[in-house]
Amino acid sequence: MKRKIANNMAIVAILGFIALGRIYLVSPEGLRIAGTALTVEIAILTLAYFMATILNIRVLVPRLLLRNRFTAYMLSLLGFTVIFTAIEVGFERLLIDYYHLLPGKHWYLSDDSILVLELLSSVTVYFISMAGTAIVIFMRLWKQSGARMRDLEEQNARSELEKVRTRIDSGALFDTLEKAAGIVCRSPAEASGILMKLSKSLRTQLYESEYKQHTPPQKLPAQTFNLSSPFLNFLTDKRYRAGRHLLLITGFMLIMIANIDGTWPSFLVTLPLSLLFYLILIYINIYVFFPKLMMRNKMAAYIAAVTFSVALLLLAIAIPQQTSHILNIDGNGHTSIRILVLYTVSDIIKISFPIISVSVMLLFQYWVRNERHIAELEAARLRSELEQLQNQVNPHFLFNMLNNIIVLTKKNPGEAANVLHKLSNMLQYQFRGFTKQSIRLGDDIHFLTDYLNLEKLRRDNFEFSITADDGVEEIS
Repeated sequence: MKRKIANNMAIVAILGFIALGRIYLVSPEGLRIAGTALTVEIAILTLAYFMATILNIRVLVPRLLLRNRFTAYMLSLLGFTVIFTAIEVGFERLLIDYYHLLPGKHWYLSDDSILVLELLSSVTVYFISMAGTAIVIFMRLWKQSGARMRDLEEQNARSELEKVRTRIDSGALFDTLEKAAGIVCRSPAEASGILMKLSKSLRTQLYESEYKQHTPPQKLPAQTFNLSSPFLNFLTDKRYRAGRHLLLITGFMLIMIANIDGTWPSFLVTLPLSLLFYLILIYINIYVFFPKLMMRNKMAAYIAAVTFSVALLLLAIAIPQQTSHILNIDGNGHTSIRILVLYTVSDIIKISFPIISVSVMLLFQYWVRNERHIAELEAARLRSELEQLQNQVNPHFLFNMLNNIIVLTKKNPGEAANVLHKLSNMLQYQFRGFTKQSIRLGDDIHFLTDYLNLEKLRRDNFEFSITADDGVEEIS
């Protein structure tokens, strides 16, 4: 309980820093004037962040995303981004109009007009960050699917080994039965010896297997997940890789728009440069941090690596620009530096979230691929089990029949030969006929008739009758 409370407090603290970085950037003098309004804004944004995170993890992902309701899930996240953006715009309007403050570096409103690019930037960063909160779910699902996949691969390997170990050499079996049937009338003792050797060989082969049924792994949460939907194909198939990367670059370009001042030099120089450094960091995360750290369960090292890289990025690009802007607003360097430190810490956390969100997408891809492989393994296991059932010989029945025939060779060699032919025909049908896609009903009736006739040898006072309408035997 204490650990859960501590985790929630840590989440609230992180979200509070993010909220601090999202508020309207004012001068130190403006911060003193509008301190109460800014505090309320940070509190509201933090609370909204926290509630949205819990709702995403507990409701949206399990009940929408994991049930193929992709459109509903994305619209839900979009709804949160609209709420967050409305809070920012509303408080910015309040600060500008009520406190008569000048626009800061991060602004939505200028001459009573909402800047479309700034809004798109805010919506994008909120959307990606909210989707990234699902990392705890997909980390767990990925681990579970990996364990389940390994267990299925082991079961399939054991099943294949078991089939090899217990597979009866049907050709040798039928040859032995036909040989015994051919010599039983002139040499009952030799035929009896052949059948005894056959029985002993089959007992060794069928009963000395060490195969054990393993306990199935813990099941994943019940879901109706369509593994072949177009949305999942776009996210996971290699042929759509270029489209995914283009979408990624576009999204982070929108995020970077919030860090420029809206002038043409910024669009032509600052934005491409900032985007270049940002994308370098993202692709280092994709091809280095994610496979080397997160995929090896080194979460602390992974978060530290991302955070340190973001700090270096800010040190190279954002901090000098932000420092110059704040000092230009107010010449009081001491107060401005304290504000700069707060905004810098907030920026590190704020920028790290979208980068980690990219890792969530990668985890989602790995999980979907694992689930597809699991589906293939499940199908292979079912095919293997079906093949085993089709080729299965009831050992109890087979050995009893061989023992009865051995006894019958001494009493009635002619009847023993007849029974051996019936047993051979029945087993041939069981081994070969059952593997066909369709069989004639008449063949099944003959199989059952032979089986019941053989059962009469083992049972006293056993009678049976089989009736069939005309033409029914030709039905497949």
